[in-house]
Amino acid sequence: MARVVILFLFKTCGMKEERLKYWLALRRIKGVCSPEFMAFLNGVNDAKDVFEMGGSGPKAEGLKVIFERVRNFPEWGAIERELEFLEKNNDVRVTTIKDASYPKRLKEIYDPPIVLYAKGRVFDEELPAVAVVGTRRASHYGLSMAESISADLAASGVVIVSGLARGCDSAAHRGALKAGGKTVAVLGTGIDVVYPKENRSLFEEIEEKGLLLSEFAPWTPPHARNFPMRNRIISGVSLGVIVVEAPARSGAMMTARLALEQNRDLFALPGQAGAKKSGGANKLIKDGATLIEGAEDILSAFFPGLSGKNGLPTEKGGKKRVLGVEEARIDEILEDGAMHIDSIAGQCAMAVEKVSALLLDMELKGLVEHLPGKFYARRQ
Repeated sequence: MARVVILFLFKTCGMKEERLKYWLALRRIKGVCSPEFMAFLNGVNDAKDVFEMGGSGPKAEGLKVIFERVRNFPEWGAIERELEFLEKNNDVRVTTIKDASYPKRLKEIYDPPIVLYAKGRVFDEELPAVAVVGTRRASHYGLSMAESISADLAASGVVIVSGLARGCDSAAHRGALKAGGKTVAVLGTGIDVVYPKENRSLFEEIEEKGLLLSEFAPWTPPHARNFPMRNRIISGVSLGVIVVEAPARSGAMMTARLALEQNRDLFALPGQAGAKKSGGANKLIKDGATLIEGAEDILSAFFPGLSGKNGLPTEKGGKKRVLGVEEARIDEILEDGAMHIDSIAGQCAMAVEKVSALLLDMELKGLVEHLPGKFYARRQ
């Protein structure tokens, strides 16, 4: 795959209020994300032009309905309230599909949003991005792998994109942040609405250190219909999608299908045979998705210039030890020799059960060796 980059550049909105008003209004009209209307929009200068045409717009059947909605647009009061919100919350930035700051790869998809709201850091350079998604009801394995893969990719300069949902999405964002990397949360709500509620601290940390994105107007609640729409943006701004753990019917599988439709690379982590939570990911692999076991599979194949960057631990012979954040802590503790699992847990300040699961993952990766008496040692 040729290395492609995207530009996350949302500068403070410099649009005059008059121009912005028409974009916010156009965003609310059903059908404007259709390919037919997008083709028409390419031929005009601005959203204001569409409204000034009124009923004299194109007569093509697919556009007549949209122009009828434009001519009879009833929500100008809501637009005024939204403009007041943006004036009071000047940390919220707006970009339209006509702006140079709009993500270039997102323009390529079938139905790109015509307006995006952004809040958080400005990523002022071109960066590769990968989406990490999975089930909301993730197992310990799913959460651990989503976090560790995201941490390793983020430490190597890859932007981690996900949806701020419970489970694998939240773990992916946390992994990127723990590694000091960049992460983008694409919301299924307004840019000012925290969902789920328990993710408030994560939402605020991403707002400070990463980037929040939404196509929905401020105050928009978490309607069920919003999240399938949100998923096309997650895959659309990314080079590829990693499905960590997902049942056959899930939002993560919907994102995987969208990735294929958008000609994005698709990766999946194998799970336990017969396990419902892994059924979707395992099926993706059967159907041709690239099987991965860790971040290095992606870095070495698709981002060779990033592989091993930022001090990922390596063996003396040059063979890379690909470690998650928590695995790296255990790996460092075992540098001085074999140790009992209780001592490892004490030094890591983690529950024995969690350390046991991490050690099992590390053993399967060939990183540690299980010795008699519940002792563990680094595998050389």
